[in-house]
Amino acid sequence: MLLRVFVVATLLATMTGCARISEFFNQFQRSWDSSAKTVTLYSLDGKAVRTYDIGRSKVTRAEADGDYIYFYSEGKYVQTNMSYIVETK
Repeated sequence: MLLRVFVVATLLATMTGCARISEFFNQFQRSWDSSAKTVTLYSLDGKAVRTYDIGRSKVTRAEADGDYIYFYSEGKYVQTNMSYIVETK
């Protein structure tokens, strides 16, 4: 009986916080096995405009309001729709 209560309580706790738990594990995985990255932005004629050192942060591609990427560099939020290359160090 005690085992059933524990299993039901665990399932309920897991279901209510699935998004938070999933994000926690994603962040843990990124910090555990990701390497440092740089993002280089390019103009339409192919020239490098700027390079950002983003450490172990991730680059997210959003398509909801148009195609763009965003990431954090040195504590600042960067959002762009320019061409880019992400390189690992």
